[in-house]
Amino acid sequence: MGAVDDRVRADALEAVLAPEARELAGAVAGAGGDAVRAVIFFGSRRTGTPTDAHSGFDFFVVVSEYQAFYEALARSGAYRGSPRLAAAINGVLAPNQVRISAGARTAKCAVIAEAAFRRETGPGRRDHFCAGRLFQPASIVHAADESAQRSALEALAEARRITLSWVRPWLPGCFDADLFCRTALRVSMGFEIRPEPAGRAERLWEAQRAQQVAAFEPVLAEWASENRLQAMAPGCYELAAPAGLGERLRLSAFFQRSRLRATLRWAKYVVTFDGWLDYIVRKAERHTGQPIELSPRERRWPLVFLWPRVLRYLADKDSRGRR
Repeated sequence: MGAVDDRVRADALEAVLAPEARELAGAVAGAGGDAVRAVIFFGSRRTGTPTDAHSGFDFFVVVSEYQAFYEALARSGAYRGSPRLAAAINGVLAPNQVRISAGARTAKCAVIAEAAFRRETGPGRRDHFCAGRLFQPASIVHAADESAQRSALEALAEARRITLSWVRPWLPGCFDADLFCRTALRVSMGFEIRPEPAGRAERLWEAQRAQQVAAFEPVLAEWASENRLQAMAPGCYELAAPAGLGERLRLSAFFQRSRLRATLRWAKYVVTFDGWLDYIVRKAERHTGQPIELSPRERRWPLVFLWPRVLRYLADKDSRGRR
């Protein structure tokens, strides 16, 4: 393995993780049965960003076959919906989001087939959902066998390698690994509709800085050896060829399409994510610091009557974050 792959292996397999993350991942894998190929831990709890007791654990659950996975979840009692319906919509705008609880802990699971997972972390991806999360720190906490582990490692390595291809237009003239990764995180989050207020990207960066700088220093060196970057000083680089207008327009269109696809997925989560309404209310309360009381009408028909409140929240969240 090369230096980049060695670093991915160390981050994905050797990172010290909280025991509850491994226990919860084991519960997810057990509930999903033989269809589970890998469980990958990512997000705020993986990077050590401050959270509260209600914050879930984020997992990608890579599966061999959707129908078998949801049927196993249903048999275990971890999923109360229709396995046939969940499997059918998982193939459209993958992944699905599923909530799996074990005791007091909650896993927020992005369910995706192995072939789709490999595609969505590589240059043939259809949107930014997977690659935008997995160029950040992630750990493989369950693998069905050596083949599943190798496939997951290759996907994580590819998610890092393609970062330069989508962040080029927004890079400063000269950058090191710190500035490169900070810029990538800001761009990635900036093209999503997110509930967090302004400044969230900086807080996430402070939590993952040490891990990401160590991870991307060999990546930047590899790009320089491929003449994609030019070394200006030890550890400092510039683009070998500047991003042109056509590249800027193409990537802006890609991110806008990705945002639309991510927004369309919300309709699926209403079907697949158990307790979705209470989950997003708690998430909004966590970021605003204010209790949110829904009216009986909003609770009974949220897809009809909750939109005015959602739009007000999205309009006001950045101003709240700057206070």
